[in-house]
Amino acid sequence: MFYEKSIKIMAMIKAAKTILLNAHRSPDLDSIGASTAMMKVLRRLGKKVDIVCPTDVPSDFLFMEGAEEIRTIDFSTFDFKPYDLFIILDSGSYDIVTGKKEISLPDIPTVVIDHHRSNKFTDVKLKLVEEEASATCEMIYKLLTEWKINIDQEMATALFSGIAGDTVFFRYTQNTRETYKIIGRLVELGADKDLLVESMFNNYDFDSIRLVGEFLKKMKKEKNFVWSAIDLETFRKYGKPKGIRELSADLFFQSVKGAGFGLAILEQEKNKLFVSFRSIKDTDVSKIAKSLGGGGHRNAAGCTVSGEFTLTVNNIIDKVRKLI
Repeated sequence: MFYEKSIKIMAMIKAAKTILLNAHRSPDLDSIGASTAMMKVLRRLGKKVDIVCPTDVPSDFLFMEGAEEIRTIDFSTFDFKPYDLFIILDSGSYDIVTGKKEISLPDIPTVVIDHHRSNKFTDVKLKLVEEEASATCEMIYKLLTEWKINIDQEMATALFSGIAGDTVFFRYTQNTRETYKIIGRLVELGADKDLLVESMFNNYDFDSIRLVGEFLKKMKKEKNFVWSAIDLETFRKYGKPKGIRELSADLFFQSVKGAGFGLAILEQEKNKLFVSFRSIKDTDVSKIAKSLGGGGHRNAAGCTVSGEFTLTVNNIIDKVRKLI
C-alpha cells in the first residue's frame, strides 16, 4: 500500500454526492493534470464534479481532456452550498487555492492531496502530503492504483504531463527511480508524449517569445544568482501572455554558469509581483520563497509580493542577498 490514508479518502468520496476540485492560482501542468484525472475518476464513481480556479487556465493546457471545463471563479462570492466535499490538489497554502490571502476556504469537509514541503493547511478534514513525490500527479497515480481504478489514455496523458511539468521535463526528480517507474507505466497505458510536446514546445506565439527576450535583456547577475524583472507596462505591451514567467524561469534562470539559482519577477497586476525561483540540484529555493511568503519545491518555488514595482523589486533582491 502506498498510502494508509487512501482508504479514508475513498470513504469520504463515497459518502459525498457533489464534489468540488481545485486547480490552483496560475495553474501549471501538475495542477491541471491532477484535477482533470481526478474529475474523470469521480465521475466514473457516479459523483457530480466541478473544477474551479481563481485565475484563467492557459490555452496551452487545453489539450488535456476536461481542462476546458475548469471554471474561473471569485472565491469570495462563489456559492459553495451545493458541494459536500472539497478536494484540494497540488496546493500548499490557502491563497494559492482561493487566489488571495484574505479569502478563506469554503466551510465544507476538505481533503488535501499535495507534495509541497511548505504545505500550510492545518484545519482540513484530511491531509495527505508526500514531500518525496515529484508531482501531485505522481500521488494521484498511486491512489488510483490502490483504488484499482483503470487509467485510460486521456488520464495517463494528464498524469504524465503533470509529472513532466513539475520535474521541468525530467530534469529534477525527488525520487528518480520511482518517478521513472511511474512514467514508464503511464506510457504503457497510452500517455501521449507527442501531444504534450506539441502543445507546450511547438506552440509559442510571437509576442511570448519577444517577452522572453525582454526577460533575458534585463537579466542581471549577482554573486551566485541571476534575476530579471518585468513591469506591468511591458507585460501589457506584449499582450500579457499566460505562463511567460514560468517559461522564462524554466528555460534560462537555472542555467547560467556560476549561478546556483535564478528568479524571474513579473508585475502581472498593478503593484502585485509574482516571482518564480529555479535552481540547480543542490540549491533549495523553497526556503527563500517561504521567507517571502511563498513556497514550493527544492528546485522550483514561487511567491507573490505586493508593492510599488521598483521599490518592491529592490526589496526582494536585497532580501535574497541577505538570505544566501
